Amino acid sequence: MSLQNEIDEMNWWAKAKGKPEMKINSLSVEEAQSIYIHIDTGLSPENLHCDGEISASAAQVKYRAYHSAIKELNKRGFQAQDCYEF
Repeated sequence: MSLQNEIDEMNWWAKAKGKPEMKINSLSVEEAQSIYIHIDTGLSPENLHCDGEISASAAQVKYRAYHSAIKELNKRGFQAQDCYEF
């Protein structure tokens, strides 16, 4: 789940709800914050481990991918606010 993967997933839901899609090269501060919140939710233990339905190694893959997306956002100059899982 690189940053683009996160955006693609969020855009799928946005499209289903008739909302505008995000573009990786023109993210607003609000869009970046919504991505941080999406990642923060994904990093909660019950979500990260799919309520115990996936292996520890699969959870570790998800964890690394989320943190890769966080690093990409940070490199673009964004800062997370009110996120507690990372």
